[in-house]
Amino acid sequence: MTFRPTSVTAHPSIDAKFDQIEKLAGENRQPAAAIWKGLLTAISRIKNDGQWGEVIPKSSIPRRYETEFGVTNLYCVDLPSFHRLLYTIRDRDVIVIDLVDHAEYDRLMRD
Repeated sequence: MTFRPTSVTAHPSIDAKFDQIEKLAGENRQPAAAIWKGLLTAISRIKNDGQWGEVIPKSSIPRRYETEFGVTNLYCVDLPSFHRLLYTIRDRDVIVIDLVDHAEYDRLMRD
């Protein structure tokens, strides 16, 4: 049985990242166009199954996400061009909290 979230929203702190990727994708600039297409596909899948992403073990959740967002669970979705979408589930809602490249993801996981 899959978990269908009531809503899938982006935390306001990442609006600028999404806006920039969308703008560059609209200009058909790579790798932004590939990332944007992958992002839209991922969001669609998450809407159908909120637990679709890879579970990040609780012991590996970056402290930043715990303190800034109150995250107690974290999921990761691989996107094109070595980017990753990170989200959490609260009650029956999915909240996208970050979009990072490979280097930033590695740095976060070391903290």
